[in-house]
Amino acid sequence: MAFLRFLTYDPVRDPSKMKVRVPQKTFPTKIVKGLLAELIGTLFLVFFCGGSVTAAFYFPDGDPAARILLIATIQGFALAAIIYAISGVSGCNLNPAITVANLLSGRTGFINALAYIIGQVIGCIAGAGILYACIEWRYQMRLGNTRLGDGIPAGNGFLMELFTTCLLCLVVLGTSVFNVWDRRLNRIAPFAIGMTLFAGVAVANPFTGGSLNPVRTLGPSIISGTWANAWIYWAGPLIGGVLAAFIFRVLLQERFDVIDKPGYVPFDFTSFKGDMQTY
Repeated sequence: MAFLRFLTYDPVRDPSKMKVRVPQKTFPTKIVKGLLAELIGTLFLVFFCGGSVTAAFYFPDGDPAARILLIATIQGFALAAIIYAISGVSGCNLNPAITVANLLSGRTGFINALAYIIGQVIGCIAGAGILYACIEWRYQMRLGNTRLGDGIPAGNGFLMELFTTCLLCLVVLGTSVFNVWDRRLNRIAPFAIGMTLFAGVAVANPFTGGSLNPVRTLGPSIISGTWANAWIYWAGPLIGGVLAAFIFRVLLQERFDVIDKPGYVPFDFTSFKGDMQTY
């Protein structure tokens, strides 16, 4: 592969060439790439989630409803954009609750799920750390931490996080995981998932801060050193992911078999002598 090209090479215009996708090794290449994709994606997600709250409270006399709308909009669109960017590598979970839903629904293997969660934890700390470095000292102690609203019991906050995260996981499973018949739906799946986060954050923000994601709360808590009812933001979303997996795997999943394609002859890569290039 040339490091720099004078003109962009287009293999479609070269009749003597054809593009062939060479499958990667299952382990460790794909797992490492998946971990890195989850790390990078979660880094950006936590940065924008925390930044949305910091931006909303930058003007202390702002309208509360406008703040909630701004926070939910930034988080929803940020998630959709990140999914469009890296979903082809790891599926773009960015959330241990979604990873657990994929694992229990049979979509993701245990080793892959463990690697994804490790990447998410590292990414959330890095994202919160970068946000800490970007904002002025008045906002560095909060970093957009999630916390219960005034007078909200812990049990109510737990249920709010559980059911909003359950819907988020259901949309992920329905649009991208169990969608085996119409792959065109994958083109709009990131937008649907982002709008689900928008709705969940808009509803839950006054009561719990609208986390819907354990690492979204974990990163800012570690960097700022402020912890409040942390168990809610782990137990609620994770149980919501388990519930979503149960709904799809037991109640809604359509059964199908995977069989060999008639007349399909696999390409023999061992005899491929072409110049391997990456575009």
